[in-house]
Amino acid sequence: MAGEPTIVGLGLSPQGRRLGVSRRELRRRAIDEALADAGLHRRQVDACICIGTELEDLRYAGLTPRTSFALNSGGASPGLSVLVAGGLLATGQAEYVVCVYGEAWTGEAPRLTPHHGASTGTDLGGYSYGYPYLHGLVGPASVYALAAQHYLDRHGGGSEDLAAVAVTERSYGAVRPGAVGFGEPITVSDHQESRMIVDPLRLLDCSRPTDGAVAVVVTSPARAADCAATPVAVLGAGTGHNLENWWNGTMFRRTGAAPDAARTAFRRAGVGPEDIDVAQLYAPFSIAVLLQLEEYGFCDEGEAGAFVRGGGTGPKGRLPTNTGGGQLSGFYATGFTPLSEGILQVRGTAPSSQVPGAELCLVSGSGGNGGVQGSWAHVGMILGRPR
Repeated sequence: MAGEPTIVGLGLSPQGRRLGVSRRELRRRAIDEALADAGLHRRQVDACICIGTELEDLRYAGLTPRTSFALNSGGASPGLSVLVAGGLLATGQAEYVVCVYGEAWTGEAPRLTPHHGASTGTDLGGYSYGYPYLHGLVGPASVYALAAQHYLDRHGGGSEDLAAVAVTERSYGAVRPGAVGFGEPITVSDHQESRMIVDPLRLLDCSRPTDGAVAVVVTSPARAADCAATPVAVLGAGTGHNLENWWNGTMFRRTGAAPDAARTAFRRAGVGPEDIDVAQLYAPFSIAVLLQLEEYGFCDEGEAGAFVRGGGTGPKGRLPTNTGGGQLSGFYATGFTPLSEGILQVRGTAPSSQVPGAELCLVSGSGGNGGVQGSWAHVGMILGRPR
């Protein structure tokens, strides 16, 4: 990828439920950690891309950028923010860009109010807009449940396929300090006995809201050499959108990775699915892992369930996936969950479940419905060491 945007700083605030810390403070802590990781000072940050920002954030964090703006495409936002940062660098608008997200979802009670404008952290926000809301389809679980049932019906699968995803990701989360599933492994029986949320998705198929913030510092390959941390380059990236599937009646068949995002990311990086060592997939529900394994070409259509059940995404599998526990058993920081773990894996510094010799990592993000729930935007990135 020409002029590869390079990540030179990663900051992770505490992640968890009911931390008792404001989202603004969580963001500031993540920015502090990212800058310390990169060996940079606040005054060197000349652009800031904020995911779900508030107007006071920049002042509170002590930043004085040349430019700052909010970016909102749901779970695709973090990956897209890195690509936008690359554009700012390439056009001479910035030298060091901070991309930051942070929320305190479990510290505020939700208000079940319709979406009449910009969403807030305490209403249903983007979950309640668009045509489906008029007919009672509220919340992401409803959308992913339709995708799951469609997938299982089409390929003759069953709940055990979803259970395999949940159990595998919990096996990673159970040994990752600070993960929501730390110290609590689960079995297939545990999954099957958990209560139904939206058929066929059970409680253990669903992520939980968590409090926390993540920040990354992005710069050019030339400047990356002067930073303190091990650089991680975006070797290739691709974007896609699922809205077209609304018009042809197949919107619940995929997440938006195929055909555009996956194909472009691999082409730009000059690699194929067979070259990827580890994957970090945006998957707030178990079905999203199965869909993306197939969309990115790791499995043939209808074969992802068997691949996961056979240990393909586990620690000793062909493609260790969501090695920090993912969004089901790690933490939920939108698309920064997979991105942060991808950075750690490529650096070789994951605190647990480090994949030996991991050189290439696929990271994905989906979200930002185009007026119809299920019409996800998608971004896929191939991370690796600078070339």
